[in-house]
Amino acid sequence: MLIDRSHWRMHALPACTALLLSLLLIGWYAIASWSRGSWLGGGSLPGLVLGTVAALIILFEMALWPRKLLRRMRLFPTRYWMSAHIWFGLACLPIAIAHSGLHWGGWLTTLLMWLLIVTVASGAVGLALQNIIPKWMLRQIPAETIHGQIDQVSATLVDDLQQALADFCGPRESADQPTPAEAGQDKTKLLSVAAESGVDREASRSQMVVIGASRASSRRERFASDAATVSSADDARALWNAYDELRPFLLDGTTQARIFGDHARSASWFRLLRRACTADAEAMIGPLERLAGQRRQFNLQKRMTVWLHGWLPVHIGVSVGLSVLLVAHIVFALRFW
Repeated sequence: MLIDRSHWRMHALPACTALLLSLLLIGWYAIASWSRGSWLGGGSLPGLVLGTVAALIILFEMALWPRKLLRRMRLFPTRYWMSAHIWFGLACLPIAIAHSGLHWGGWLTTLLMWLLIVTVASGAVGLALQNIIPKWMLRQIPAETIHGQIDQVSATLVDDLQQALADFCGPRESADQPTPAEAGQDKTKLLSVAAESGVDREASRSQMVVIGASRASSRRERFASDAATVSSADDARALWNAYDELRPFLLDGTTQARIFGDHARSASWFRLLRRACTADAEAMIGPLERLAGQRRQFNLQKRMTVWLHGWLPVHIGVSVGLSVLLVAHIVFALRFW
């Protein structure tokens, strides 16, 4: 439920009504208490009226649940009911505090009051989150998609990436595999280069280091006449190894998240990949890096969605508990009145 300039007409009437009702009832209670010289309790006429109004508001608030179940009957529009739910819910707390005579009372009334405070507070927090997070996500997560389809969208993007990589580098099986001796030598050389340049250690440990920038450069030095062919084979091997390591993160967002889930470490990893390849490989390195950034946005969207909806179970749970204790409070109050 948005509260902004474009929705003020929808909120104006219930907000003004709730505010006026609260001021009238609390003003009446304050004047009656001042005339008696002490705060009146819930058994007095003003206290009883305030308690009855607060109980009716709580009953109205809980009626939103069956109202949603009957949405097909086209009763009072839900958005207006929701607006009244917000403002009368906020007004219920000061009315209930005035009804209590500013005393906690016994354990039942104390617990009832605390549940009411938590209910109103959780609703206010949820209202704030619903007005802040979607707007923030719209600005900060341009790759936002439907939350329940993030994994399916990621799998489709990975399939498209694999096909593009196959078109660019040739089939995976055609890439030459380095011997164990070459792999160990290349890894040592690249790690030394990474240490000298201050590149993040996590990025330098990735499996794509087996292709090695030093390996490509040494081959170009020894076989300058055949540099184009050799660099193409090295680029294919580097890109396929990079894809093999990046793919799990693109699919689930958790595997290899220590490297690719952090922007700085991911940038270091891709700098190493660019060192290991020629300039022609940028046509595939760029999309790889963009997809890693898109998956980080998906992960951020998941976290923000948890915040956006995580308050609701708490709000519903304490509301149900509040309703149960309200019934008990009314029964005991009528019994000993």
